[in-house]
Amino acid sequence: MKKFCVVCILMILTHDLAHFSFRAVALRCNLCVSKGLGNPCTPSVQTCLPHITNCGYIKFKPTLLGSAYIRSCISLETCWNYMSAETVTAKCCNTDLCN
Repeated sequence: MKKFCVVCILMILTHDLAHFSFRAVALRCNLCVSKGLGNPCTPSVQTCLPHITNCGYIKFKPTLLGSAYIRSCISLETCWNYMSAETVTAKCCNTDLCN
């Protein structure tokens, strides 16, 4: 019985270490917020927090002021929420600078 518990504990620890080391370096995304009005944003690069695993490109439906869009780190849940909205086009990805 004791051997089984030791093996179980080793398997759990190995799984946890593999999970945490899966992404040793934080995801990097383009960061750009355009407010429309024909003024493009000044792009930069954003390093995402460890729990944010996606980059997003969110483009809002054009208005009289033009099209506004956002490029940034985004949670998958937030991205899905944007994808289901009728007034935006949303694209999400999970590799560096993919947005």
